[in-house]
Amino acid sequence: MPRLKGDIPGEPVHVADLNSLSFQERLAIGLDRLKSKRGLTNKELGEQLGVSEAYMSQVTRGMRDVKLTTLDKMTRVWKVTIEDLFTVTEEDLARIAEKKARRRKRKVAKPSS
Repeated sequence: MPRLKGDIPGEPVHVADLNSLSFQERLAIGLDRLKSKRGLTNKELGEQLGVSEAYMSQVTRGMRDVKLTTLDKMTRVWKVTIEDLFTVTEEDLARIAEKKARRRKRKVAKPSS
């Protein structure tokens, strides 16, 4: 799940924060949307591009830069535009907030050892 600058667990991300997102963060959100729509995992995305699951995991968390050639390959293999990968909408933010809420519930539900 993409991390955002100043991301505090449990706190919603506001639309005003969209202007401060880096390209890495925008790409991470775009990839999260792609994964959600197509029901894909980082492993499957990586296989489609010929890269490792670990690499895709770092990219989808906004922790790794990608080369322009990799972005070009993403658009060709997945048949999306660069704009599709970098556009962030309020729906994206709501989806991310929902995922974070589910994660928090799972952490709270886990019994302590």
